[in-house]
Amino acid sequence: YGDWSSDVCSSDLTRPLPVARVVIIGAGTMGGGIAMSFADAGMPVRLVDASPEVLTKGLARIKANYETSVKRGSLTQAEADARFGRITPCEKLEDIKDCDAVIEAVFERMPVKQEVFKQLDAVMKPEALLYTNTSALDIDQIAGVTKRPEKVAGTHYFVPANVMKLFEVVNASKTAPETLAAAM
Repeated sequence: YGDWSSDVCSSDLTRPLPVARVVIIGAGTMGGGIAMSFADAGMPVRLVDASPEVLTKGLARIKANYETSVKRGSLTQAEADARFGRITPCEKLEDIKDCDAVIEAVFERMPVKQEVFKQLDAVMKPEALLYTNTSALDIDQIAGVTKRPEKVAGTHYFVPANVMKLFEVVNASKTAPETLAAAM
């Protein structure tokens, strides 16, 4: 095979931006499943919803999902408790401003998503990555309401996100390679 490591491992390759703190916007079925995916992978995740009632219901649904896994024998109670413990509910966007990446999972309506991205752009630290879970909307239109279109991409999860281990990474016209690499 020869010595290819110096070519493949050169500094010219795109390196993903570091992501240690993740937040999911939207505590419905999709947002809750995405939060569980991160918790299942061992990453702490914050979960935000504009509605305290939806946030409470979303957390209850997540807890019930873990309880079902314990009853089926696919998780121990300790594993379920540890995973659920990695999910931190937050009621305000100000509580997430230190996160490295955001995955938005709100209603599939352009004005709603654009409003969320305007708010995220104003609150999040400048280097934060902003991902949308849209399956059909134009990501360029979503990115266009931010001052950081190079840090916006799509991360489309399949339902239920915590079960379906597949998602699409979608770039917009100005998405930076590092933003895509971090999503992967």
